[in-house]
Amino acid sequence: ILVIDSASSIFGKYYAEILRTEGFNAFTVADVSTVTPATLANYDVAILAPTTLSATQVTTLTDWVTAGGNLIAMRPDPQLAGLLGLNPVGSTLTNGYLLVNTAQAPGNCIVNQTIQFHGVADRYSLNGATSVALLYSNANTSTANPAVSLRAVGSNGGQAAAFTYDLATSIVYTRQGNP
Repeated sequence: ILVIDSASSIFGKYYAEILRTEGFNAFTVADVSTVTPATLANYDVAILAPTTLSATQVTTLTDWVTAGGNLIAMRPDPQLAGLLGLNPVGSTLTNGYLLVNTAQAPGNCIVNQTIQFHGVADRYSLNGATSVALLYSNANTSTANPAVSLRAVGSNGGQAAAFTYDLATSIVYTRQGNP
């Protein structure tokens, strides 16, 4: 597992803490500026903290996923929308809710009630991805926009998942309060 961080991501390093809490200890943290195709070739999974990407970085990640890599992008740069199977709709939702689809994997065994998130979610429509969880504008009102999505990429088993909000920010704000 490679955690890709950036100086611009306020809580990007917190993804390493989340992994440790869940019992994962075989991972590396790298700044996005140091990630190359050769770097990614050493990993099966990459977790990308929210950051602005260059065209070269988008191509590097796209090529890696197409070759069989598994990307989990947190509040991804809109340039990754094609890889993620999403279309930006140009608006956001702040401090909303999400509901996981528990009827099928990977949502099985997750709570089947709305869960509040803290921070900002970008709104997308699906364009080849499957919704794992939907955004809700309040605890009872769904939107058509995914909160979490998953897309199979290429013929080598690559997958691209997107959290349309920053999971680390939401966890920190939930546990410690919004600064």
